[in-house]
Amino acid sequence: MNWKDFQGVNRGYVLDLYERFRNDPHSVDPDTRMFLEKLGPPEPLESSSPTGNPAAITAGDLPALRVVGAINLAQSIRRYGHLAARIDPLGSEPIGDPSLYPGAHGITDADLKALPASLVDGPAAESSANAFEAIEKLRRIYCSTTGFDYAHVFVPEEREWIRHAAESGRFLPPMDAASAEAVLDRMTQVEVFERFLHRTFPGKTRFSVEGLDMLVPILDEIICGAADHGARHALLGMAHRGRLNVLAHILDKPYAQILAEFKDPVAAKSFRTDLGWMGYVKYHAGARTAD
Repeated sequence: MNWKDFQGVNRGYVLDLYERFRNDPHSVDPDTRMFLEKLGPPEPLESSSPTGNPAAITAGDLPALRVVGAINLAQSIRRYGHLAARIDPLGSEPIGDPSLYPGAHGITDADLKALPASLVDGPAAESSANAFEAIEKLRRIYCSTTGFDYAHVFVPEEREWIRHAAESGRFLPPMDAASAEAVLDRMTQVEVFERFLHRTFPGKTRFSVEGLDMLVPILDEIICGAADHGARHALLGMAHRGRLNVLAHILDKPYAQILAEFKDPVAAKSFRTDLGWMGYVKYHAGARTAD
């Protein structure tokens, strides 16, 4: 076994042990001491300086505690980064967590800039010149307007797959200006229709889409994506909540017909076509195009 067999958190842990062993061999147990004697001094980690010149960094150049601190910071961002994500549309401050900052791990930004990006590991480290750049990429992934929390997944392979998917961004297609405007237009249609129903029929029993507004754009993407891959029909199982908006904006049921049934449900029984509780409708995906 050699130093190349240790990566990420494991390498930091062994470096910490070796640093203690080098200062005082009796500070570690006999088995560990024998193992570290055979292992020998750590091999240099290749990194790149901010100017692009390669530099060899060893445990002697950088105290092991800084290495461990950088690794722990990266792991904390992956574990608790969602607590600092700004996902409240009303703009409230996220609760955050002290472990998301370098000082909580005994290191500084300057230390991170002197450490190799390989300590952070993962897609964020692949194109980074140092650990500082890799950590900043992790912050943009976990602590910006998105958040990922997968610590509850106890199957290691599944947890690693989710982590890599989140950090590589492979399921996050770029949102150009036209796409953002189209989503805004779609959300406006949903909101305006909902407000009209609330103002016009205040005494009617209905199940608002409020809080589920994104349901319509999500269904747009799912159905149009299925059509792009050859699907010709889709079956929707629909609960009461938000069904009027789905009828109007996904199934293209005319507003006039929806409002006529809403105003006179007795007369509407003869031509009722709504979804109902777990009712099913056929949707001809080939006839629908994305807005």
